[in-house]
Amino acid sequence: MKKMKQVHLEDITRLLKEIQPLGNYEKDTPLYESGYVDSLTIFGRVLPELEKTYGIKVEPPELIPENFETPAAILKYLECKLS
Repeated sequence: MKKMKQVHLEDITRLLKEIQPLGNYEKDTPLYESGYVDSLTIFGRVLPELEKTYGIKVEPPELIPENFETPAAILKYLECKLS
């Protein structure tokens, strides 16, 4: 699979929708507070998919809630990793 170097909010919301179809994912949807995802979902499904799709390695110091609390936060995190 070709590694993506640009990321768009729609890519993040599409991934989240594939993982948890019942969610209503907007830019600032609080993923944990809404109950759409939990830490197991982030670690077990979201992070591996982001690493595979974007060719990145999520390092332990980056595993903070602020990086993954909303689709916009994930987007910002990925933009920083890819720049």
